[in-house]
Amino acid sequence: MLILISLMASLCLFIVLYVIIQAMGRKQELLKSRLRGLNSGEEQKQLADAYWRENMKRSLYERTVKSFADKIAAKLAKLTPASFRAQAEELVDQTNNFNGMGLSGFMLFLGASTVFFLLLGLWLVYSRNLPLVKGFFIFAVFIVAGMYVPFFVLRQMVEERREAIRQSMPDVLDLLCVSVQAGLGFDGAMGKVTAKMKGPLIEEFERLLQELRMGITRRNALNRLAKRCGIEEMKLFTAALIQAEKLGVGTAQVLEIQSENMREMRRQRAKEKAAKLPVNIIFPTTVFIFPALFIVVLGPAIVTIMKTFSK
Repeated sequence: MLILISLMASLCLFIVLYVIIQAMGRKQELLKSRLRGLNSGEEQKQLADAYWRENMKRSLYERTVKSFADKIAAKLAKLTPASFRAQAEELVDQTNNFNGMGLSGFMLFLGASTVFFLLLGLWLVYSRNLPLVKGFFIFAVFIVAGMYVPFFVLRQMVEERREAIRQSMPDVLDLLCVSVQAGLGFDGAMGKVTAKMKGPLIEEFERLLQELRMGITRRNALNRLAKRCGIEEMKLFTAALIQAEKLGVGTAQVLEIQSENMREMRRQRAKEKAAKLPVNIIFPTTVFIFPALFIVVLGPAIVTIMKTFSK
């Protein structure tokens, strides 16, 4: 068992070292190949000076820790199965790039979680001196758990972001409607709203404006917005805007109708939660409150009966 654990630990250490060495060497080789492609030494010097000037503009954290972490994350992304990577990219895109850290940040989180659970499994197997088959099974379970935890955290972030978008949609659409009625175009109204407000929905609208400025058609940008948010309310909103643009209907009218619809949907969700509340209370009431009431009410009677029969 000790030999098996040592071999597994050595294999993990070899993989980590290989990824680090490859990540460090790739950028150096790329820079050397670019320098070799230049004709004169003066051009090489100018390129090197420009590279270092640009590099020195970044903070020490960006030049060292973040740069190194991005290289490791890129290598980990290549080692990750395509299905896992596609799922991670979709979820990261729905969380505003994992709070700004992007796919590389999530891949580092995934790798760190896997290594942590791997080491935890090795320690458990070694400390308990488990048999080979049982130890291998526990080791495999810990590795799967280490890969599952980051995706669980990511999905929780997606759900929290979706709920925040649902709650803020009616108020944001009201402001958009007022801005359009004041004479602004839809893009200008959205720019005013994003400058005055904050939140997940505002971040999505800012990304929508960036895509429109980059030349993406309004239809495609709205469809991408609905896909990123992943909620029914946003799908209805974007579909209404696309249909209004196609039919020539006024944007202010569409925004006013959609705002009222979103507010009604929010009221319906609140009523549904209120209707489910009595059912949700049954379990804690049965488990925690009723036993305490029985003890308080029946306790003295039971004590009296026991004293009576003991005489």
